[in-house]
Amino acid sequence: MNRTAAETTVSIATDLTVKVPVLGITAYRFQHVASERWVAGRLVALNSTTDDNGTRHKVSVVMKTSGLEVEADGKAAAPLDRNIQPASLWNAEVLRRPVMLDTQDGQVVPLSVVDQGSENLTIDARTFKTHHYTMKSKYSQDVWYDEQQHLVQVKLIGPDGSVILYKPL
Repeated sequence: MNRTAAETTVSIATDLTVKVPVLGITAYRFQHVASERWVAGRLVALNSTTDDNGTRHKVSVVMKTSGLEVEADGKAAAPLDRNIQPASLWNAEVLRRPVMLDTQDGQVVPLSVVDQGSENLTIDARTFKTHHYTMKSKYSQDVWYDEQQHLVQVKLIGPDGSVILYKPL
């Protein structure tokens, strides 16, 4: 993340590989790269590419006078409300919205959030005072933010029951 006076740029990269133990064969691969540009607290541009185990997506969002214009996989969508939040999670404001923009495929998806309360979370021998939320949407996930609203941890449960923990610190 890079912040100047009124502008914030965010770069996100996720590379997840699940291998079969002993055999070393890749059972699943997920790669996602995105960049976001914000001016005065509003999303003005987003570009992402995703490879979800061979299913590829490309999303482009740009602010126009009619709202946010989205192109997903080469197809234009109706302009979006300029206040929509992307599902990139670095910005805790997404928790206060009934919908979010899926940055992987460009779809607007419903969102409900359950406040799980305050928790002390220990990561790499450091303890963080956090607030825990469960986000229910296309995928359910648990997120923890610190007192400054910085993302501390994300927990997802895979379709096979495996636990995926993401710690951006």
